[in-house]
Amino acid sequence: MKNVGALSIFFLYLIPVVHAEGFISALEMEGYPQKITKTAQDIRFDSNYDNGSLQDVKETGPDTFECLLFTEIGEIGPKSYWFRFRMKGVSGRSIKLLLNHRSNPRPVISLDGKNWRRLTEAEAPSTRELVLSFAPGENEAELAFFFPLGLGETYARVKEYVARCRESRWEIIGQSFEGRDMGMATVGDPPYPNYRKHRVWVQSRAHSGEATATHTMLGFLDMITSDAPEARLLRQNCIFHIIPIINVDGVYLGLSRWDSQGIDPEHIWANPCRIPETAHTSEQIDRFMRRSNPIEVSLNLHSTERNARDTFFVKHEYPSVTKKFEEIQQKYIDAVDHATPLFENLSPSSTQLHESNYLESYFWSNWGERVMAMTHEGHFYRRATDDGWITDEDYRALGRAMALSLIEYFDLAEETDDPENPFWMLF
Repeated sequence: MKNVGALSIFFLYLIPVVHAEGFISALEMEGYPQKITKTAQDIRFDSNYDNGSLQDVKETGPDTFECLLFTEIGEIGPKSYWFRFRMKGVSGRSIKLLLNHRSNPRPVISLDGKNWRRLTEAEAPSTRELVLSFAPGENEAELAFFFPLGLGETYARVKEYVARCRESRWEIIGQSFEGRDMGMATVGDPPYPNYRKHRVWVQSRAHSGEATATHTMLGFLDMITSDAPEARLLRQNCIFHIIPIINVDGVYLGLSRWDSQGIDPEHIWANPCRIPETAHTSEQIDRFMRRSNPIEVSLNLHSTERNARDTFFVKHEYPSVTKKFEEIQQKYIDAVDHATPLFENLSPSSTQLHESNYLESYFWSNWGERVMAMTHEGHFYRRATDDGWITDEDYRALGRAMALSLIEYFDLAEETDDPENPFWMLF
């Protein structure tokens, strides 16, 4: 094992044996305090599964339960907001859960483990309680902070998109600190020569609780693997590399932000080899940057906990970058604005680029203006279009628009159906 410091020691005794495909059995999850199975007043509370998280349940009265969130301790402080757990034995009952969800006033619920919806105002009357009623026959329910996607769920959806497009492939690029697989999808169009294609890098979920990022990534992947004419144009002119989840341990363990060692994967880009997840990522980036057509665009997908008026890009400004770099960032921001009403640039954000704090730091420090690298931040609150509560499908639609906006950003020519005469040979 690498980089075992004082903060890592807390996690070492928790590391179980990882089985085939990088997943861990429920019995072996017992060492993690956020993975519980507990019965109270004949209701079975269960967070002992992929992406599940709930530290404890306490009875405080008839049909009233205090649900305690797990607080993870990291190098730069504690973090606690993610929860996901199942309840069995709720048929015909009305219950109150005392649960802190201040970072998302309207969490989500599922009665079948597949279809999720936002809770209503009556069901979430405050950010510290939930009031839920179940009809006879509704014996099981699952609650989560936001529309959830665990490690297995995410990989399954990514593989579905990869499988439907013959120009796509899925590969394992390494293992996490705890031995789980890190995967990468690559999408292109082999009949069109690769050496003149634009190369695009997309990564998601460096912070484990930021589920909006994964939905955005899935929308992006949905678009570029589809049979739409715009998707064919993109595949003819671009090669895409997508890492669906950077913080694979954190997502599986149901953490809010840090990795399994208490390290922030987004704040170590001056030394990416410090943890295996960013080491594997930088290895792939370095490999592609040595190609004759290196990465030109990098999208780093995140979420913010604050109540933003809109999703937003974190634009890096002079003097930490050049004026030209500011311009190419703005060109992509404008292209996304043109591609969808779901992004109206109502909450713009800018910062000086620190050498360690973003994936963009790595690109800028090594390749400067050659790569338009930028972070996109989703949020858990309301849509820019109609002030309704933003959903998983909204983020997938936003991801599709991010892919489409590359047509404008790269000024792509009209699609040609002749593999021997691709667009760049027409000029």
